[in-house]
Amino acid sequence: MSRVAAAAAVAGTLAVACINPGVFREIPMLGELATAVVSFTDAAGAGEGDGGGGKPRRGDPGADGKDGPDGAAGDGGPGVPAAYRALYKSAAADSCVDWQVLAAIGYVESRHGANTGPSSAGALGPMQFMPATWRSYGRDGDGDGDKDVHDPADAIPAAAAYLCAHGAATDLRKALWHYNHSQRYVDHVLAVADRLR
Repeated sequence: MSRVAAAAAVAGTLAVACINPGVFREIPMLGELATAVVSFTDAAGAGEGDGGGGKPRRGDPGADGKDGPDGAAGDGGPGVPAAYRALYKSAAADSCVDWQVLAAIGYVESRHGANTGPSSAGALGPMQFMPATWRSYGRDGDGDGDKDVHDPADAIPAAAAYLCAHGAATDLRKALWHYNHSQRYVDHVLAVADRLR
């Protein structure tokens, strides 16, 4: 293969990765390349950053506190799609956190699955897990034998487990801060959860 042909192949792969990075998630090397490309392009364009160390902010959607937890209208209750609402409630029933907190995280992180990443830092799925964190806390919530960060049936119970492991039963604010190292993020999630109550 000539250098020109190789460069064209790489450019095409990068273009696909920028348009739809999830297409390569099953191929480890290409998946990492896609995450790196998207991270580079996001960082260059959007200026998202770290929320103070650890897990990045991922843009804190609506962090001005003026927006509400928009979702599918009608069938899921106020602002939460019905399928997600059922998953939040099921995960909460087996954990130390309220479903409204899980729903608030799902809203802030991905608008209940509307934007599943990768983020500029490489976080993935409806609950936006970093790959290393997913390896530790990933769950097979739907019993299909697969722990899929992109499957809300797996990601939502994983988020509940992560929060409980970080002390949510006694200090929810601290557990949320571990989820995303930003006090602004913590305040936003709690405000959204309050609006869902």
